[in-house]
Amino acid sequence: MSEDLEKVAHENKVVVRDLMKVYRRGQKEVIALRGLDFEVGHGEFLSIVGPSGSGKSTLLKMLGALDKPTAGAILFDGNSLTLLDDRRSMLFRRAKVGFVWQTGNLVPGLTAFKNVTLPMRLAGAPKAAANERAKMLLDTMGLSERVTHKPSQLSGGENQRVAICVALANKPELVLADEVTGELDSETAMMVMEALKTINKDFGTCIVNVTHNPRVAEYASRVIRIRDGLIEGQRHTLYGDITEIDAKGRMVIPDTVRKLAGIGKRVVLKVTNEGILVTPLESEEMENDLQEVAGEASEA
Repeated sequence: MSEDLEKVAHENKVVVRDLMKVYRRGQKEVIALRGLDFEVGHGEFLSIVGPSGSGKSTLLKMLGALDKPTAGAILFDGNSLTLLDDRRSMLFRRAKVGFVWQTGNLVPGLTAFKNVTLPMRLAGAPKAAANERAKMLLDTMGLSERVTHKPSQLSGGENQRVAICVALANKPELVLADEVTGELDSETAMMVMEALKTINKDFGTCIVNVTHNPRVAEYASRVIRIRDGLIEGQRHTLYGDITEIDAKGRMVIPDTVRKLAGIGKRVVLKVTNEGILVTPLESEEMENDLQEVAGEASEA
């Protein structure tokens, strides 16, 4: 049965389908993403976790219209991001998206307060309104006593919380966070992630956070694990560990589960009263039978 993509897009803030990204480096091709399918719900806090080189930062840039996929689609409120030209991509980012990077979010010569008002003033907001919102955001982040301090006078955690305020300045509908705790100690990292949870809860802002740290990822309501450009599995606060079946019916079994179950390249599927039973194809005789059937089919 074909997917009703229009219905899925209506029920979710972001819909990603069959997303692929291939980079060319000289004569070589590097496949960063291999056909991702997933959704981000309205007001959801989602973490994407994976090792370095798994494709998570590449994915984040495409969700923010900073890069385009080689193939596939990204829908935001039902509208395709992949069809936007450079100018409309810029307008989309300005109106809809806030970014929080690992470093480099703040202007060194400006105070925390002026850093937060800057994007609003650049977008044409009246000075009084920009000042009022900046004060509210900094208060929400527990930074009311640090508004006149410049980045060099703030701790790493304070800088990141100011960066979150900057990302929220123009009331974005989606905040994208890329390894925001990568250079912080565990206690400070916890404070920053609690700040993101507060923003998600109090403002209903949709957040997608990418990280290599499983502990940081757990602050979200749902966690997607990716490896080698594919979704490996998910962890949900209500349902625990689940795996992903994409729109084409493909299921990726996490490496840890495969090793525990002794699963190689092929499995046997059986429908039972309790669901689908997946067992490893380990018999050499069965393997030979499969090869025989394949040979007969090709001759026919």
